[in-house]
Amino acid sequence: MSVSTFDPKNNQINQANSEQDDNIRIMPTSDDLKRPHSEKELIQEALAEAKRPDNLIASSRQQIPNISVNGVIIDPTAIAQEVQYHPANTQDEALFLSAQALVIRELLKQAVYADPTLGVSAWQADEETAISDLIDKNVQPTIPNEDSCRQLFDSNSQRYVTPPLLTVRHILLASPPDAGEERIELKKQATNLIETLQNSQNRDADFIQFAQQYSLCPSKDNGGDLGEIFKGETVPEFEQAVFGLPVGVSVNPIETRYGVHIVEVLSREDGQALSFEQAMPMIANELIQQSFHHGLTDFLFKLSHNADIQGMNLQMNEENVYRG
Repeated sequence: MSVSTFDPKNNQINQANSEQDDNIRIMPTSDDLKRPHSEKELIQEALAEAKRPDNLIASSRQQIPNISVNGVIIDPTAIAQEVQYHPANTQDEALFLSAQALVIRELLKQAVYADPTLGVSAWQADEETAISDLIDKNVQPTIPNEDSCRQLFDSNSQRYVTPPLLTVRHILLASPPDAGEERIELKKQATNLIETLQNSQNRDADFIQFAQQYSLCPSKDNGGDLGEIFKGETVPEFEQAVFGLPVGVSVNPIETRYGVHIVEVLSREDGQALSFEQAMPMIANELIQQSFHHGLTDFLFKLSHNADIQGMNLQMNEENVYRG
């Protein structure tokens, strides 16, 4: 692989952080419900395991470097557009992640073209299906036996529990994430409402009234009741706060991308330890995913190692961490 180097730290532009969309029960939007293709997720995980280079090549007059893969130029405009999908602490890091993603995609495209059973027609018909078919042909995860599963269970038995279950209701004082002054006022309002609820002689009736009066979540029609929630069903910032709460009205309001929440945990059932027999399907799936993940990393390394990549240091991690 032919590479040269350049220090991208000469360009200093701030990049705002963003959060990954999730399957959201609280004030869902169409963007929140979008999930990336499963193969894309695995590829991104594999790329995260790569040794990220410090350098991209660029002249002192340009921010976006000239990058090619086996002579095919990566369009600088495409790199710039890709940045929005790679949140990072700095523009330089986001630029690198964007370029890396497009280089990997070009490597996969060229591998599809070169495959005798796929070829150009498969790519033109459906790019994502072509990538999936290519990966299926070249990455075969190891199926773990019972001994492998038991070894993992014995060393990590505390991990294998049933998911905790909460019954929750809330009042959403909605506000955009960037409405600083408005959020300050809403947090003051939320704190006052929490104090009123804590001192209420009829908390249930008051909570329902406040939800119907103030909340902008559709759950207001049910008195703010969200019903039973498991981990993974709400936005991460809400989940992280709520699953750490005891039964009762939260002392402090909870802030999320949607606004400020007043939360009451009506009941909670902590997870129960699973036996090996109960946990085995979960463990087997975990080991299969690990095997697939590292096999994919090896495959991407092979593609990058055999390619002539000009304009960036793409150093995939050759060592396979797990060999099941």
